[in-house]
Amino acid sequence: VTLDDEVHVVDEVRDIQIVTVGEAGPRGATGAAGPAGSGAQANFAYGDATPAPIYTVTANKVVYSVEVVIVVPFDGVGAAITVGDAAVPDRLMAAAENALTSVGSNTTAPAYNYSVDTPVLLSITPGAGASQGSGIIILRVQS
Repeated sequence: VTLDDEVHVVDEVRDIQIVTVGEAGPRGATGAAGPAGSGAQANFAYGDATPAPIYTVTANKVVYSVEVVIVVPFDGVGAAITVGDAAVPDRLMAAAENALTSVGSNTTAPAYNYSVDTPVLLSITPGAGASQGSGIIILRVQS
């Protein structure tokens, strides 16, 4: 290769990609609908008696996801919620997997298969001095 009247020997060739950022193009077409699923949605609040059954998963069905949406932040010190069953109360969502002190949502994807019909239980610890806290729990289960 000759560059500026000098001869250079090239012993390696690399592909180089130059990426520039511009305006986004038009929105694409909406994709096909995914497979149908089943599940449940339930409201909860800091003063609810728990553990409370929120859905019964039928035998040989998988719990795909658990989403906790906090609508009103919990203000109790040590507030916690878990989602699971009688044998393992935090099997589907442990207390460390959700944040109760701010508005927002947290999701787990346990992909847990229940071999027998099993009630899913929500357990709430409102925390010391609690005066508020509420949300929605959404379960997505194999249909």
